[in-house]
Amino acid sequence: MTGKRGAARFELIVGVHDLSEEPDARGDELKSWVPFSAARPLLDELVETSREAGTRLRITSDDAFRSDVDLLAPWLVTHGIAGSFFVLTRFLGRPGRLTANDVRGLADLGMEIGVHGADHLDWTAISEREFLDDVTEGRAILEGILGRPVDVVAPPFGRFDARILHHLFAMGFREVHTCRPGLALTSVAIKPRNMLKAGNEAALRAVGGRRGNWSDAARCRLRPLSVRLKTLAGLP
Repeated sequence: MTGKRGAARFELIVGVHDLSEEPDARGDELKSWVPFSAARPLLDELVETSREAGTRLRITSDDAFRSDVDLLAPWLVTHGIAGSFFVLTRFLGRPGRLTANDVRGLADLGMEIGVHGADHLDWTAISEREFLDDVTEGRAILEGILGRPVDVVAPPFGRFDARILHHLFAMGFREVHTCRPGLALTSVAIKPRNMLKAGNEAALRAVGGRRGNWSDAARCRLRPLSVRLKTLAGLP
């Protein structure tokens, strides 16, 4: 399923977290919890609107919740939609979370597995050594589970700066997934993601119905420069 990008120039990438009907999410994680019964109608709608718009739909999921295998993966397979799962490796095996066997099972279904770090740290708020250790540990464990390289990554909380981007690309990651909205250009490595949360369904529908134009392409191509300028200015 992964890698079949077709001829679409733009991607609509949607990010989800816990989709369980009774949340496995705790504390601040509950801000991103949407039960599958509420998410599914919107996801079904986005399948149709993205096809009509000529964009490729990709669904990503963060933080290794059990709903990835119980709910999301079967839906993805049924609809032939590409899925990318960004796994926190120190969370594997916890109650309500994926196991190593679950990660292998997702990969066997053709799903893409990506790095989200080991311990859900804000990479912009820790030292360079701590950041590199978190990425390296998370990647090494996933590669050990899968027996192959892992080259996509999503910074925890969607937070990154020019320094982090430099290191990630130097480490050989081919895609960096953000939490910033908009259409993604398939040829550009920094990927906007439209995060599904309660209350932002209208915004997702608006993006999902767009075909993409020169301004979307320019925004994607200029993102590395924008990140560098914000970093120099000390902006998030």
